[in-house]
Amino acid sequence: MAVVSCTSAPDDSSAIDDEAERYVRLALAVGRHDPSYVDAYYGPEAWKTDAEDGEPVPLPELLRRARELRADLDGGAPSDRRDFLIKQLLAAEGVVRRLTGEPMTLSEETRLLFDIEPPVHPIDEFVAARQRLEELFPGEGDLGEKIEAFRRRYVIPEDRLEAVVSVALELCRERTLPHIALPEGESFRFSLVEDRPWGAYNWYQGEFHSLIEVNTDLPIELASIFRTMCHEGYPGHHTYNVLLEDRLVRGWGWQEFTVYPLYSPQSLLAEGTANAGRGVVLTDDEYWGLLASSLAPTAGLEDRDLDVYREVLDALRPLRYVRGEAARMLFDQGVDEDEIVDFLMRFELVSEERARKTIEFLRAYRSYIFTYTVGEDLVDAYLEDGPDRTERFFDILQRPMTPSRLLEK
Repeated sequence: MAVVSCTSAPDDSSAIDDEAERYVRLALAVGRHDPSYVDAYYGPEAWKTDAEDGEPVPLPELLRRARELRADLDGGAPSDRRDFLIKQLLAAEGVVRRLTGEPMTLSEETRLLFDIEPPVHPIDEFVAARQRLEELFPGEGDLGEKIEAFRRRYVIPEDRLEAVVSVALELCRERTLPHIALPEGESFRFSLVEDRPWGAYNWYQGEFHSLIEVNTDLPIELASIFRTMCHEGYPGHHTYNVLLEDRLVRGWGWQEFTVYPLYSPQSLLAEGTANAGRGVVLTDDEYWGLLASSLAPTAGLEDRDLDVYREVLDALRPLRYVRGEAARMLFDQGVDEDEIVDFLMRFELVSEERARKTIEFLRAYRSYIFTYTVGEDLVDAYLEDGPDRTERFFDILQRPMTPSRLLEK
């Protein structure tokens, strides 16, 4: 497999550098109102200092600046770079409007922030998936409890978790490097943390370095940690951010990529490629083969039946859309939290503890939940199964791209 590298000169290489700086400064100013908004920043320190100086810029003024900047960009010749900035600014406007308390449905919010229309998944889909799982777990007793008991057999012991994470990250890296040239010196470190609303997080630090945190509030399964490390590390978030810094920031001087607003179309592509990437660098058989040969022994779980485990997880996959519908119930319909917990337990087939952890995530990140499923589906549809699938994947990671543009392609 040839190593993919982006070498052709981009369009609009310097015509909108001033607008790019205004965009970065705007994002940093919005971050004063929402600490979770700026996920990463490694641009000029003076810009950050300016944004942090004095009182936060009032929200109405930020909204005016965002709209004025977008209008300036709208007047120029179309390009991928310009289109990216316009979509990012639309999202920034949406964030500011949300911060002012403007009411909007979850679908409206998702269109503004992430440049997609989140599809509705009817309960009939989840009922059909349950029926398949009932065939795998026949007999008396609650289906969710039976599945939870089965999955507990594949939980990594606490004293082995750090070693398993380390091995998983290295395996993901080994399988990614033959496909893409990463800059010399790229690196990461990871740590185990507690009391977070998410399962894992990549905090990109700049200088080709990431901090990957793994939350241990809930038991972590063997297959889950391998998938998560592909997502957070290689060819997922770490790879994506390293390529943007190397190709676009250092290569072309595009300062807009030194800031990463969490609530933006960029996040939908970041989550979508991070989810889809595992299937680009590893076939399913290779993935499960490495689980059996490397991760299971490291975790002390080599005596477990991985064929049955694989079948169960494949049967559970259609239920990944349940959380999006739970978000609609929570934010659009005002359904009582206990009722949503019951919904998650019935259709995601998880324990009450996991269901309440999901609601904690939804309350913290709202429509962001759609970036994982809609993003993955969008990227998979774009990649298809052709001979250039790998090249198309890594191309997304190293050029300006938006969800709506990807859908057009």
